[in-house]
Amino acid sequence: MKSLLKKLLSLLWYRPGSAHRILKGPMKGLWFRWTESTGFAALYSGNEHANQIAYDEIVRPGDVVVDGGANWGVHALYLARLTGKTGRVHAFEPHPQVVEELRWNVARNGFDQITVHQCGLLDEVTELPFVLGATTKSSHIAGAGESAGEIRVPCKPLDVIAHEVGLTSLRLLKLDVEGAESRALLGAKETIARFRPHMIIELHTPEQDLAVAKLLTEWGYQLRRLEGPPILYPDRPWPDQNGVWGTIRAVPRP
Repeated sequence: MKSLLKKLLSLLWYRPGSAHRILKGPMKGLWFRWTESTGFAALYSGNEHANQIAYDEIVRPGDVVVDGGANWGVHALYLARLTGKTGRVHAFEPHPQVVEELRWNVARNGFDQITVHQCGLLDEVTELPFVLGATTKSSHIAGAGESAGEIRVPCKPLDVIAHEVGLTSLRLLKLDVEGAESRALLGAKETIARFRPHMIIELHTPEQDLAVAKLLTEWGYQLRRLEGPPILYPDRPWPDQNGVWGTIRAVPRP
């Protein structure tokens, strides 16, 4: 039934590249352009609810936030609504096609407070091979020994960018960087130490579960999971139900 409904909607109205307003939920009224990246869930704010609840608790008008792995803007657009015109959202997206979708959605909604950076967040200034996955959601910076074709994307540490843009505050750092989480954190070490932001991080592998948890606990952060059982063992990765995995919230300790 769902696939039939999608097919009918696509034929009648939702064609690739068509523009629509979000009809309900916390992003109601915002414009988005329908593509493979957005899917139909964007129409009714049908994804990222746990993240949005956390953003509501953390972000206030005038805040500065960083969205690492912004995709088409599902987080950046909502964060811009929370920061308002007096705030700033720095949105990072390395995917060559998706970054254009992000720019379109930002411009269509008139969010001058969003700055789009076409690069990945890492621990060095470099260009790396980029894997174009079966969908844009599975595309990622190539790992060791992974074939990625001829596409290369620029990457920078957040610490470098913070100096370039003159960052004077940072309330929230959100990371969804498809397996490069610990490297992105190491590249932001000075910025994190300086501003002590809240963090929302999506984890993708048991190796990153452990690496990220180790860094954050050493840096004086308390770890919580956005959805699922509580984190009782920060030294255990997936599949331990009470270990570190999924999307986590890092809260700076006093």
